[in-house]
Amino acid sequence: MDFLLRLDGALNEIYEPLWKLRIPLADEEQTLLRSIKVRRLHYIRHGGASYINTHHTYSRLQHTLGVFALTAHFVPDDRTLRAAALLHDIGHAPFSHTLESLEGADHHQWTRAAVFSEEIVDILSRANISPADVMDYIDGSRRSILRNTDGIIHADHLDSWVRSAFIGGYLTISTDELLDEMDYCNGSLQFTPEAGKHVTGLIWEEARMHASPANIGINTIMKKLVRRLLTKGDLDAARLPMMTDSHIEQLLRDDADTHAEYERLLMESRRIRVSRDQPASHAETAVLSKLYLAMPLIQGMVTTEYSPDSLAAVQELQQLLGTYYVWWE
Repeated sequence: MDFLLRLDGALNEIYEPLWKLRIPLADEEQTLLRSIKVRRLHYIRHGGASYINTHHTYSRLQHTLGVFALTAHFVPDDRTLRAAALLHDIGHAPFSHTLESLEGADHHQWTRAAVFSEEIVDILSRANISPADVMDYIDGSRRSILRNTDGIIHADHLDSWVRSAFIGGYLTISTDELLDEMDYCNGSLQFTPEAGKHVTGLIWEEARMHASPANIGINTIMKKLVRRLLTKGDLDAARLPMMTDSHIEQLLRDDADTHAEYERLLMESRRIRVSRDQPASHAETAVLSKLYLAMPLIQGMVTTEYSPDSLAAVQELQQLLGTYYVWWE
């Protein structure tokens, strides 16, 4: 018997350890897990550069398999949707969202290009799965457990919040209980009042993490260093969707203009300062333009529609959006 936790498509099933779900794999799902584009995700950190100074060290593939497990658990017979769950993040650049505001970086565009690449089209076509239908699920134009465009919680965000809470030690409900207290119907995940309360708390925590100095500071310096490589011509933005974190890390180590500050980033991240007020000395500018605040449905209603406290919390969190300044102490 092989090791239960394999995630490389070598077994005919996946055991997802966070959700504790065992999912038998269709032939095309095994092949997708063996593809270069999906394998690459295991070398992309989900939390970006925050692996340097937080516990957020899990990979984009681990998150992907969590989303896939939830999708296959609730909608086991939709092979197109299951494929979309496996492919929904394949356009991410190294360090996930860290580099997205750099010129030429667009993970949505890169995801579409990857889904319609020869490698992936060949796998899907042999299973009679339409890449266009897969893409409709990924971008949310076809509403499903994977994605929607109406601000209601879906499997992609749910796995991120629960995984972050688990690794951070603040998950207030076990995943067994959560699965028992949620359901999927009419294209939406539905929660019991108690489970919805727990999930809403995770949403607040994730938003505070995104707006924290620990997250903003480290990712801003990492982006600055990668921008320096792009400006010098030592890196082409078009290469990013084929690269891994370690490729970028090696470039930063090898380049004379980035080596010293990159080493400082790894070893002295505690010296990064973040403020809403512009300092007298030079500082990098970071704009926090988005928080992930998709709300759970509880008994058919979005939390903020009936809970003044939830609505007030959303409004308070929105105040975290805006410009931040980042510099070395």
